[in-house]
Amino acid sequence: MKEFFAPFGRLRLWPAVGAVALAVLFWAAALISGVEFAIWQLVLLALAGLVANSVVNGMRADTVKAPPLVTSTVNEPSWRPFTEVNRWEDRLIFAEAKPGRFESTNAKQQLVEVASERLRLRRGLSLEKQPDQCRELLGEPTFLFLTRPAPDCPTPRQLGEHLQAIEEI
Repeated sequence: MKEFFAPFGRLRLWPAVGAVALAVLFWAAALISGVEFAIWQLVLLALAGLVANSVVNGMRADTVKAPPLVTSTVNEPSWRPFTEVNRWEDRLIFAEAKPGRFESTNAKQQLVEVASERLRLRRGLSLEKQPDQCRELLGEPTFLFLTRPAPDCPTPRQLGEHLQAIEEI
């Protein structure tokens, strides 16, 4: 319900009661002076003014500054002339920034594709069909990284070791 009333800012009961009382006083003063108004119109006008004031107050900028945004990244992006490298860096940074989602990002899928392609082209092996030979060639940690689920992004040192093993194929 708070989200529904959020555009109205901080609309309170007592200012509404005060606005209605003010409208009744204005109606009484107008009636004494000989001018006739419908009281319900004055009450609605006062409440509309109160709601408009509340909406305007709700749109003001906050006076309390937000705490500084703290970000920590291990894979800092760098400028390189190769667009594919920049895409890989962006994907690794995204995978690192979202803990628990490394497996669902396409960063790991692409690493597996690169390793599979290198194994196929240079050694005639397949990760799925010849796992024992691929395990010997890649090493146990890299083979497990490529074939088993990895929920979090590896550390830069671990990622460097995996990439080194893939490059040495």
